[in-house]
Amino acid sequence: MLVLAAALLHASWNLLVKASNDRLVAGWAQVFFGALVFLPFLLTVGIPWSAWPYFVVSGFIHVAYSLSLVTAYERSDLSVVYPIARGAAPLFITAVAFAFLDDRPGVAGLGAILLLTTGVLIVGLRRGERGSWWALLTAAFIATYTSIDGAAVRSLGESFAYTITVFVTGALLFTPIVVWSHGWARLGTAVRRERWRYVFAGIASAGAYGLVLIAARSASLGLVAAVRETSVVFGALGGWLILKEPLGARRLRAAAMIAAGLVLLAFAG
Repeated sequence: MLVLAAALLHASWNLLVKASNDRLVAGWAQVFFGALVFLPFLLTVGIPWSAWPYFVVSGFIHVAYSLSLVTAYERSDLSVVYPIARGAAPLFITAVAFAFLDDRPGVAGLGAILLLTTGVLIVGLRRGERGSWWALLTAAFIATYTSIDGAAVRSLGESFAYTITVFVTGALLFTPIVVWSHGWARLGTAVRRERWRYVFAGIASAGAYGLVLIAARSASLGLVAAVRETSVVFGALGGWLILKEPLGARRLRAAAMIAAGLVLLAFAG
């Protein structure tokens, strides 16, 4: 239930970024406002300095992830980019977690991950999509920061302080890039025009990742990531119902594969 709630929140902020008038500012704002909203909590509990190598590296990876995601959304639909970016990540994550974190999801778990990944790739892959390669790069960044952050919260024994620290670090690294690209005046105008949308995106982004990190403390990273891929269903529906993007029979069949993968995950534990 935690990871399913995270999936809905994650799809929501991606929808807001795609629908924004300025996607680079929207990508920055979901990081910045997510950090700002939860900063009082971090000031109360303190920065987990013992994990500084994790959150510094993760901050850089999060910025790279945001930039590649925004670039993909500039080139393709939400219902194309989002499934590819989320769907390719579980295999990367499973491979990294198996190699470095000794996570072994088992035969049934691995089969579920493969089924889910195949389904979400069928939803998103179409010939001639200019954003597909950027979406795949985004997936690689997702796999990288998920593995880093999963290892960090396991070593710390907590997740929220670390999550907010990552967001704050990412905001500090991302802000100079947006200021250099837009200038203070243009950035201020964009924020004033869509500020409430950005605030909601920030809360949804931080909240979604925090819920995933809680789940990652007691379950295999590959399995947690696979269940989170149900967000592609929410994303595809949002693109169809709100952004008026096409959702054909091929993508509906792929959604059925995702559902079958979830049932297998339930049996896999």
